[in-house]
Amino acid sequence: MKRRETEQPRIAYVLRMYPRFSQTFIVNEILTLQEQGADVQIASLKRPTDGVFHDSIARIRGQVAYFPEFALSEFGRFRSAIGSCLRKRQTKFLRAIWLTLRHAGASWIDLLQAAYLLRWVKKNRIDHVHVHFGTNEATVAWLANQLGGLSYSMTLHAFDIFRETVDRRLLALKINQSRFTATVTEFNARFLRAIPGVISDRVRVAYNGIDLCRFAPDDGPRDPGLVFSVGRLIEKKGFIHLIRAVAKLRDEGRAVKCVIAGDGVERRRLEEEIRKLRLTDDVTLAGSMEQNEVAAMMRRATAFALPCVEARDGNVDALPTVLLESLAAGCPSVSTSVSGIPEIIEDGVSGLLVPPENPSALASALGQVLDDPQVARALASGGRAKATTKFDLATNAGVLRNWLHEAACRRTSAIGSAERAASAGDSQLPMELTTGASL
Repeated sequence: MKRRETEQPRIAYVLRMYPRFSQTFIVNEILTLQEQGADVQIASLKRPTDGVFHDSIARIRGQVAYFPEFALSEFGRFRSAIGSCLRKRQTKFLRAIWLTLRHAGASWIDLLQAAYLLRWVKKNRIDHVHVHFGTNEATVAWLANQLGGLSYSMTLHAFDIFRETVDRRLLALKINQSRFTATVTEFNARFLRAIPGVISDRVRVAYNGIDLCRFAPDDGPRDPGLVFSVGRLIEKKGFIHLIRAVAKLRDEGRAVKCVIAGDGVERRRLEEEIRKLRLTDDVTLAGSMEQNEVAAMMRRATAFALPCVEARDGNVDALPTVLLESLAAGCPSVSTSVSGIPEIIEDGVSGLLVPPENPSALASALGQVLDDPQVARALASGGRAKATTKFDLATNAGVLRNWLHEAACRRTSAIGSAERAASAGDSQLPMELTTGASL
């Protein structure tokens, strides 16, 4: 069935796992796109395992399509998609098998899900697919492009770019075959464009946005000496350095309380450090918090700290959403000069920056905020101004919506040209439809 010209193009977000508690930025982006009139469908390659989700998920329209994820136990769901590929595009299917064998970043389940994705896209009249992260969800989209010319785009973040285990030869292919590849910082974009073979024009910068109403300052009192932080308890967040900085502030005679929200694999290590430094009354690992609780804490705290570091495997935090939220909430913020963070915080204007893995410098910067209300007020004002001008969710999602609309319309235009050529007896199809090459 042909789509009427007046209809919105249908975009599908194909995600590795949806929903996930730690990926609120994806939920907020989809929700905002739908509020702006975009027709967004959601598919997930895996079923969720978190068990706890943010309330904003309930506001997203439509049901989630969960793909089969196990080759043996769910092979029956894959059978029709594989059969269709073998009947209609046998040569491309054999080439996709060769590509899967050639690249360490591709697997057999990726290939099966790519075939399933093509069938699902056709059945649901999807015009364009967008994926977040360049890992296996992007591999599935890329293989679907190789199998049947799937139109797709990507947003790349951090661990999918910087970890030493990333197959960058394959990543370059994914970027080049995409309609566009967005990434969340200029720092990331420079890195991606420098990968050998990457078509630099494919790479664009799209900053994450935040809800400036939910994360807004108020005139209420702040808790003296309260330092707040939030994030997964993993190495790249640098929380162990925050704990050590709190110990230094306490030893200098300050009455400091630190609350760290989040869970993760480093919890035990952090608990041991808290006990070792005798901070059990001063540092609280509060576990996961819902977005409204996080916003409330940012309005209560005197300072927000996020001492990010480069992890041993090369992973870094590119554009921490919680740092954007703290700026928007008017909470004076301290972070480190790592990756894209200087694009968020201008030192001394919208927050304070310190070198990574330096508890003494972190303690000194937090001390400035805790001791001097004038400094705190200036940083709070500068942070809110930066969030308003650069990280407004509605504005940034609108830019992405235009890119997705353009990509989808180029795809439907190419299909329309092929249909008109076929009806006129012309056997020459557009290159994109015969080879899977990007326009």
